[in-house]
Amino acid sequence: MNLGIIGLPQAGKKTVFQLLTGVEGEKAPTRDGIGYGIASVRDARIDRLTEMYEPKKTRYAEFEVALPPDVQPNAARSADWLEPIRRVDALVHVVRAFESDTVFHIEGNVDPARDLNLVETEFLLADLDLVEKRLTRMDKDKSRTVTEAMRKRERELLELCRGKLEEEVPLRNVEFGEEDMKIIRSLQFLTLKPAVVVFNTDEDLGAATETLSEVEAKLRARGAEVVLLSAAIELEIVELDAEEREAFMEDLGIEEPASHRLSRAAYECLGLMSFFTVGPDEVRAWPVVAGATAPEAAGKIHSDLERGFIRADTCAYENLIAAGSERAAREANHYRLNGKDYIVQDGDCLEIRFSV
Repeated sequence: MNLGIIGLPQAGKKTVFQLLTGVEGEKAPTRDGIGYGIASVRDARIDRLTEMYEPKKTRYAEFEVALPPDVQPNAARSADWLEPIRRVDALVHVVRAFESDTVFHIEGNVDPARDLNLVETEFLLADLDLVEKRLTRMDKDKSRTVTEAMRKRERELLELCRGKLEEEVPLRNVEFGEEDMKIIRSLQFLTLKPAVVVFNTDEDLGAATETLSEVEAKLRARGAEVVLLSAAIELEIVELDAEEREAFMEDLGIEEPASHRLSRAAYECLGLMSFFTVGPDEVRAWPVVAGATAPEAAGKIHSDLERGFIRADTCAYENLIAAGSERAAREANHYRLNGKDYIVQDGDCLEIRFSV
């Protein structure tokens, strides 16, 4: 699964990409002309487990980040910039909220609310165009590989989507059943993709928070995740050594870089959560889709573990930390043996028993 960083030109997308991946946008490896990188999910629980186990190696959960082309307002609905965005699983929409005499804006001035609406409108129109084309093809396609019942249900769903899009309702705000999602997911609707909105602000975050409060409240009311950050400040934080970084953040009154919060928000936006494997050799967070079973989680570690799965010895992170050590957690009966039907919970520490 991967996440695409989108936005209007000069919004700060490449900087956000660099903050998440540690790689400059211009230097990122490319596939089909699109830059890609790997982002680490900065999880304080992994830091705490590392303190407990003092392992030789620590690894955070990771996810892939893509850097598609800029959104091009008023371009043709079939424009090339749309297709790379359709291929990603979720979006980070970077919105410019900083003033600068040296950085141009395609609309002539900075207006975050307008820019949000501009991009959302482009996506609504692109999805509406996709619906119309699909309905036209369905009228012409009389293939017998699809049952009449399936054809009827797809048409009903497309008509529902058309109605919502014409009402300017993003499809992510429409409730679809699991079977319905299987039908429409392959169409890769832009407004169906989960999204995090990032306001790239001036260095005065306090003033920016106040200025953007109304827009932020509206976004959160629609179920959107919102992160405010100053890309300029975040880059300064990254470039400092540990001691200077701590002092710098203390002066700013922040406990952690905003890019860390963004990494977690983006991770959750992809529908992912973490389970942990712990020990003296390695403490590691593993990404898994929410709702995954224990064998599916085991398969993330190695395919042999899923194939030969017997049991998962699990302990909730909170119980392990409260006990103070793995031995104490076992003595307190915090570890449980779970079978193939066990649904892994976020923060579970897993030890897989298997035989192949």
